[in-house]
Amino acid sequence: MRAASWCVAALALVACGDSDGGADGAADVAEETSETIDLTGKSVYHLEFSVDDEPYVVDRDLTGLDQYFAFGSTHIAPAVSFGMTDSIQFPRTMTIGINFGIVVPSADHPIQTEGTGTHPFSAEPPSVELFVKGLQYRSTLPGASGSIEVTSWGVEEGETVAGTFAGTIIAEGPTGRTIDLSGSFHFTLPARNAGQPQ
Repeated sequence: MRAASWCVAALALVACGDSDGGADGAADVAEETSETIDLTGKSVYHLEFSVDDEPYVVDRDLTGLDQYFAFGSTHIAPAVSFGMTDSIQFPRTMTIGINFGIVVPSADHPIQTEGTGTHPFSAEPPSVELFVKGLQYRSTLPGASGSIEVTSWGVEEGETVAGTFAGTIIAEGPTGRTIDLSGSFHFTLPARNAGQPQ
């Protein structure tokens, strides 16, 4: 599978970036590629997987499209959660989700993603899910393996959440089907959705 050229650079930036804008990562990419991509303020992700021996590559730019992000406290205030869900029609109908769960805890809602580092797939966020060909695949189901590597982290509007993921996710139900996938993400946090204080 061959990714678009901007996403190859984006993947390198995500892998090297940090929460202060990724200047060091940009310098590393500049040395390795002839084209440097500035992701400041951008919200993009890249996904690769195969299903029924058919490969798919998804490159999406969601910059400014805040409707794809759930960031706030609408029913869990003062805790804050963050996630992205994207439904697309091409190259085929599918829904992709990356969920970080509770990112700012409260007395009633413990934190689920604490920040940068390697987060192995488990029953709790951070998690990856994919709905394709009538089946819902999740990294939170028993038997899933892999991890999400968070390289940049923030919990305020305008800060960056970025990293990579790779592993095997499991279909819901008794199908026994799995999907191997990998990808990268670089999200600039939108304004929080406000909730009612407890």
